[in-house]
Amino acid sequence: MLVWCLVGIWGCVNSVVQPDPQEQSAIAFAQKVLKEMSQGLEKLRVSLGTTIQDNGTYRIFDTYFYPRNVTIANMMQNFTHFCTQSGGTMVQSVCQASTEEVHQVKFLVRVENHSPKSKAFVRMHVTVYEPVGAPSAEFLRVIQPYR
Repeated sequence: MLVWCLVGIWGCVNSVVQPDPQEQSAIAFAQKVLKEMSQGLEKLRVSLGTTIQDNGTYRIFDTYFYPRNVTIANMMQNFTHFCTQSGGTMVQSVCQASTEEVHQVKFLVRVENHSPKSKAFVRMHVTVYEPVGAPSAEFLRVIQPYR
């Protein structure tokens, strides 16, 4: 069974994703989380349905995710662990840098339940906002409604 999970497209859902100690990009980590938390054809759907916008001073990762046996709490737990590992503190959906840099935002992650009322399937909308370098005034303005 383990071999099938590792190599098969059907895979097995992994609710705790270990970040690479050298990884600093929340967007790269989001891609890894969604890949490891997907199974079956969802692995293909996530990779094809993901967009990354580069807005000069920040980037936005955006996708819909149709998980099985994964909750919003599982998703946020993974991002909290990544934030802590990268030297930050998660405050709601914002990863903030250490206390010396009080207004420094490492990334903001939004995971919203967009499941249909019929509950026939689960659909999450995942968005990660990540500054390129130090957070610009434009980046802080864009994420303000979500803080």
